Amino acid sequence: MNNISLRIADLRKIKKITQQELADCIGVSFQTISKWETGVNMPDITILPLLADFFNVSTDQLLGLKPLEGETYLPEKTATKDFWNQKLEYLLRTRKNYWNEDYARFLVSQVWKITEPVSLLDCGCGYGFLGMLLLPCLPAESTYTGIDFAEDLIKKGKNLFKIQNEKAALEKETAGETTALKSQVNFICKNVFAYSAESQYDIVICQAVLRHLDNPEAFIRKMISFAKPGGYVVCIDANREFECCGLYIDGMDYQELCRHEGLEKKWRTELTMQGRDYAIAIRTAHIMQKLGLTDVDVRMNDKVEFVTPHSPEYEETKKDFIAYNDWSAGISEEERNALILHLLTHGLSRKEAEDYCNRNLEIAKFFADHPEAGYTFMKGKMISYGRKAKE
Repeated sequence: MNNISLRIADLRKIKKITQQELADCIGVSFQTISKWETGVNMPDITILPLLADFFNVSTDQLLGLKPLEGETYLPEKTATKDFWNQKLEYLLRTRKNYWNEDYARFLVSQVWKITEPVSLLDCGCGYGFLGMLLLPCLPAESTYTGIDFAEDLIKKGKNLFKIQNEKAALEKETAGETTALKSQVNFICKNVFAYSAESQYDIVICQAVLRHLDNPEAFIRKMISFAKPGGYVVCIDANREFECCGLYIDGMDYQELCRHEGLEKKWRTELTMQGRDYAIAIRTAHIMQKLGLTDVDVRMNDKVEFVTPHSPEYEETKKDFIAYNDWSAGISEEERNALILHLLTHGLSRKEAEDYCNRNLEIAKFFADHPEAGYTFMKGKMISYGRKAKE
């Protein structure tokens, strides 16, 4: 019974009838209808077929176990600029915990063996996080170009790099150096698919982009077109299965935290309905090879978040982590029902959808009840790369 949510009120409103009119048709009082709709009482099992027949729905639809007609699959909007223009704070919170800087330097110097200045194009750059990470690792005179269709993110990126450049200029002045700083950074506000590069780049890279797209292979193909012959194409993304099993919260049952029954159905539905691929990270290298890249290989980002009350900026880091995972104990019943309906239209059963919501609420409650809780989180970011064949 915990997994049942009667849709009588919704169906009655669709049919545009009052509680009294429905009561007259079914042969009960309008007070009874009211109690059914508010969850005070449940209809007798013998009345369920009568109600389902009256509304021309299945019993499962009446009980909220399946979506109603018209409540069809709605595509995820993570491939739209409107979605990302609202995500600036989210990106600022999450990207700072994406990398260990020494590993970025290791990739540049030891894996990709970059010893001469290079031009770097960051596709789906957001506010330019990768530029801030990689430019200090690259040889002097290297350049960074970021392209993204979200105007707010581009604006933030330009401002952040301006501040960084002014700081560097001040440091040079303080040290008595007068050499003018050469501009190393450029931003382009445009959809990657619509962009025609005037020149090609030594390295073309993207991070946390492919998993949000409806056609990631087409995006990789576009990235390859931007690369110089012999240049690198690099795609960095998290594998959803790794991510789901990469969380431990001290004091909670690890096996329960790893559970994600139903999400596989959501991922499969999204892949079938709109081409959004939850497993793109583990498939990328194979796509690269199929598209003609050479020297294809894969690395794992070594970043693991180990956070306890002894960690620097513990409270802020934990707060950002909870917000990143949307573990809010303050979700309203209306919001919860909307989320459950969304999950139902994406292939989950009502039990799986409710278990997912309950798990999130349980984690939120645990953090609220244990203000000094620690956690370990391994996102499982895979770094796939290859070289564009020389002509």
